[in-house]
Order: sequence, then structure tokens, then C-alpha cells
Amino acid sequence: MACTLDFRYLDEGLGGTRNKRKRDDNNNNNDSSMDLDDDNNNNTEKIIISTEKCRGRKWKQVRQQRSSSSKVSLNKSTYEERAKAKEIKKAYKERITELKEEIRLNKVEKRKKNEEREKKKKENIFKSGTMYQKITNPKTLKKIQKSKDRKKLRQVPDDMLKKKK
Repeated sequence: MACTLDFRYLDEGLGGTRNKRKRDDNNNNNDSSMDLDDDNNNNTEKIIISTEKCRGRKWKQVRQQRSSSSKVSLNKSTYEERAKAKEIKKAYKERITELKEEIRLNKVEKRKKNEEREKKKKENIFKSGTMYQKITNPKTLKKIQKSKDRKKLRQVPDDMLKKKK
């Protein structure tokens, strides 16, 4: 059976490489840091000082212009075109208000017609088919109200009774 461990890097341990500080590398770095004159000559081109504050986003490029300025369109319309568009909008709004008013008046008219129709229907039902009699005695009215016939009891205006006679 084959072994899955790699014995070539056994001095590092079984978990792989560790990020341990090694003295050899550290000593070499100290020696090179003592040569300040050499470092300054080599890195003069690389040092760039930005005027803006850098808050940890060193990968971010410095803004050249505002983002809102990039969205501004250069093709502005002339005064005549804007005035014409304004007139069209105004006419459109006026037409909409006219149509709304017309619809509202139609609804009011329909409502009135329906009320008149219902009124005529009640009058026709009253005139045809049913026989009514005028009850003036309060005792009989009380008896009818207590009995099952109270649904038949209705109050009718006097002008309706006069028309019938």
C-alpha cells in the first residue's frame, strides 16, 4: 500500500510549511537596511506622494473627476425644443384633466339615471298588482306589527294614495 505522506519536507512537520521566522533571513535583511544611500538612489522613481488621504485602499486609483460630471450629457437641447416639449406636456395634462372631468360627469349622470329608474320601479310595483288599504286605527297597527304579517305593513305617502283613487 502506498504512503500518502511526503517525506521530502519532513523537517517542516506533517502539517506542511510553517510561517516561522528564520534567523538567517532576518540577518540578511538587517545588513541591507543599513545601506540607506543605495536604497534612495534606486527608488526615487517609484515613490509617489498622493495628496488625498489613503485609508487602506492602496489599489484604488485617485479620482480625476467627479462621477456626476461624467453623466452630464453634452447634447443639450435648444430653448425652442424645450419650449415645444413644455407645450406638449401642458396640452397632454390639460387633455387628461378634461377626460377625467368627463368621466366624472358620466358617472354622476349614470347614478342619477339609476336612482330615477329605481324610483319608477317602486312606483310601478306600488301601482300594479298590490292592493293597499289605509289603516287609521292604532290598535290594528299594533296587532299587525306583532304578527307575522309585519312585512306587509308599509308606510305610503298620501299623494300615492290620492293618485290611485
